[in-house]
Amino acid sequence: MALIDVIKYEGQPGEIVWKFPRNDISHFGQLVVNESQEAVFFKEGKALDVFGPGTHTLKTGNIPLLEKIVNLPFGGQTPFTAEIVYVNKSVINMTWGTPAPIQIEDPKYHITLGLRAFGNYNIKVIDSKSFVNTVVGTQQRFNHDGVDKLLKPMVVTRLSDFISEVVLKTGVPITQISQHLEEASAAGKTKTQPDFQKYGLEVVDFFIQSINFDQNDPNFQKIQKVLTDKFEIETMGNMYQQKRMLDIGEAAANNPGGAAGEGMSAGMGLGMGMNMAGMMSNMMNQNQNQAGAKPAGEDAATRIGKLKSLLDGGLITQEEFDTKKKDILNSI
Repeated sequence: MALIDVIKYEGQPGEIVWKFPRNDISHFGQLVVNESQEAVFFKEGKALDVFGPGTHTLKTGNIPLLEKIVNLPFGGQTPFTAEIVYVNKSVINMTWGTPAPIQIEDPKYHITLGLRAFGNYNIKVIDSKSFVNTVVGTQQRFNHDGVDKLLKPMVVTRLSDFISEVVLKTGVPITQISQHLEEASAAGKTKTQPDFQKYGLEVVDFFIQSINFDQNDPNFQKIQKVLTDKFEIETMGNMYQQKRMLDIGEAAANNPGGAAGEGMSAGMGLGMGMNMAGMMSNMMNQNQNQAGAKPAGEDAATRIGKLKSLLDGGLITQEEFDTKKKDILNSI
């Protein structure tokens, strides 16, 4: 078999690593490396040198360590055995996702939720020697699927770390993390970079496209209830407190406890009812007084607005709202 005079890439498009199939190389053989590639020169399992794009002559002058390994009789023209491994240096797009919900604790409410997420990231080989030695080994070729199997578990493992970091930084509940995907993506790049660098890789970009929670998860519903109550307090003010008093009174009245509990329930129910009656009485008296005074249309609109707030807060029924609204309009 003739010695190899010209070594060039003959792998399939998209392969990340491809090993030249023969190792009998003639001295002064030509090594051709394409753009966005590097070729790692191995001798006896040791990476002696890395060649960038261009055409290179394989001789001891170009590979200083080779002279110490290869016996060179015949004036240094002897053939030798070596391995050439081509490495793709272009940016590679990868996708990631959680195969099953991962459990993550909301650092604010200390409630654990099941979370699903997916996205994509771009990587490139920055240290060809390290990548071939730690990842590829003796394999003839290494493609996209091989890298995917290696890296995807790392991303999923780090997911809870960088999401928790963003929740603490922004102060938002974990259920609202999807409003901060840009910050979460930046944190994802920072968190995964050290893991990838161990394999001679760099994370160029990292993106989270979606974060989802199980809407039927009781813990998810607990956090949503807390957020809903907070919103009502901030927007309804005193009306929310009155609504909560009615809710507590109703729950106490329906409590099937002992005599003491029944007495307390009755007292609370009576107290809530008196508060409600007083509020309705004030509203009715206000309506009657204002009706007698024939208020202006603008005043009527204000009163109807207040009445609508009571309806929205669940403090009066639709029928009561319609009746009072009619009285106000008739007084104009």
